[in-house]
Amino acid sequence: MANKLKILKHQLPTFAWAIFILALCTINSGGFIPQKLVGIQTDKLGHAFVFAVLVYFLMLGFIKQWRYSFLLNKIRVVSFIIAIIYAIFIELIQHYFTVDRKAEYWDVVADIIGAVLGIALFHTVYGDLKFLDRDENV
Repeated sequence: MANKLKILKHQLPTFAWAIFILALCTINSGGFIPQKLVGIQTDKLGHAFVFAVLVYFLMLGFIKQWRYSFLLNKIRVVSFIIAIIYAIFIELIQHYFTVDRKAEYWDVVADIIGAVLGIALFHTVYGDLKFLDRDENV
């Protein structure tokens, strides 16, 4: 039980951000008309941003739980898969449970691009995580 609470503690920012994303993607759009910035719709940039932050938070929580760098590839893959599943989940909620929102394939693509950017950002900040390979007895 204490182990599960420790996992939840490390992932609290992730859960809070995921709820924030869900709220943003399901509230009434209020007639929002997406604009273009550098030829890309601003809502797609928003999707990429929020999913980059989501993956960053996921990976940050995982490194606090998993202490060895040989698990780094698993951290990346697990975080990426969770982000993709969550992106699809949100689009299904928009399709089936909202009135003025609709599911879009391009939103999922933007979310995937954001997830990749989140992994790249995490790698830029934390490097290869070799600092995690330390003797637990020292």
